[in-house]
Amino acid sequence: MSNVLLGLFFSIIIACGALVKKSLTISGFIAAIILGTSVFYFGGVFLSAIMVAFFVSSGILSKFNKHSKAFTKDIHEKTGGRDYAQVLANGGTGLAFSALWFYTKNPLCLVAYAVSFAAATSDTWASEVGVLSKAEPISVLSFKKVEKGVSGAISLLGTFSAILGAGFIATTFLIGYIMLFGYNIKAIIYFAAVAVFGFSGCILDSILGATLQGKYSCEVCGKLTEKRIHHNRK
Repeated sequence: MSNVLLGLFFSIIIACGALVKKSLTISGFIAAIILGTSVFYFGGVFLSAIMVAFFVSSGILSKFNKHSKAFTKDIHEKTGGRDYAQVLANGGTGLAFSALWFYTKNPLCLVAYAVSFAAATSDTWASEVGVLSKAEPISVLSFKKVEKGVSGAISLLGTFSAILGAGFIATTFLIGYIMLFGYNIKAIIYFAAVAVFGFSGCILDSILGATLQGKYSCEVCGKLTEKRIHHNRK
């Protein structure tokens, strides 16, 4: 019970900060509290720190040079603060693995948990920083030039940011793992796995974005968009 109350306390504080900064909607705020409390119960400070590292760093980057990213509002279906669906999409898999760790104590569950957040962080950092690239992005599949902000678009800046994002979570995992279990060769192997598979998850997400994400051509301005309604036209 003490873990639940402690997790609830810290989750409310962090979620309130995100709500004030408009990084979360009301539904996202509630979902973040439930997610944070549950993860803290199953995985304590170690797993919670990884989750917080993702949400806080992503929230900061979403506000960085925000005026230069304003054009993405015309492209993406969802913009602004994360709602409950986005919170669960980013943290739901991690929550499942934190529960598996709690009941099995299998260290691979810790690795899988970290990979889920490394992939989410890698993808978010790539998106938030990549759109600021001065060079035109290319499609992850055809390697032809595409519009900035379109799902499946990649750039050198975005790719480098994706690597940094995966490495950031891998480093957070490594520090926590060593503090709990001490330094050993497994720590390095797990660190590498989190970094590599986290970045790979970002690439996979780009491929899915290029192939499965719905894109529409606006009859008014002619631009590609993920919105079903643009300039008040379907």
